[in-house]
Amino acid sequence: MASRLSQTLGRKVHMFQFLRQSKNVLLLRDADAFWKYCDETQRLRHTPKDRAEEEERLDLRAAQKIKMLLEEEVGPEEGTDPIQMQNWDWNDDRCRGVSILKKSFSSELVSKLQAVLVGEFEDFHIILTLCEDWNSEAWGHLKIGAYQVAVQRNVAQAYAIAA
Repeated sequence: MASRLSQTLGRKVHMFQFLRQSKNVLLLRDADAFWKYCDETQRLRHTPKDRAEEEERLDLRAAQKIKMLLEEEVGPEEGTDPIQMQNWDWNDDRCRGVSILKKSFSSELVSKLQAVLVGEFEDFHIILTLCEDWNSEAWGHLKIGAYQVAVQRNVAQAYAIAA
């Protein structure tokens, strides 16, 4: 029990340090504010038909990198007990949707996901949804970009001492 408490406090301290050190963290009060922000910042792209296949392959490469990281850090996407899921549809907006069970999320994952968003993936975003379980509504959200993270306040509060 003491070890679990130490891990929880360690995660909160890490998230708190991340929030305090980053000038590019946007705290959003609730899910409505989060989705409003996402709608306002969504980049609608209209890739020309002659480049659409190339753009779709780029999106798939980003999805595969994210999947590899998540499988290593939080657990499987497939099987009888999936821990994370990714929306594999291509929407031509350079935004990847990912869901993770809340129990498997750690604040360290944010910087690891940001590390994927370099080079050819620098202008991609990851919308991360945290769920208590796969049968419940979303518990919280983050929009992770290479240089900015937008986080729903309850997520910041749960993983930080103060936000």
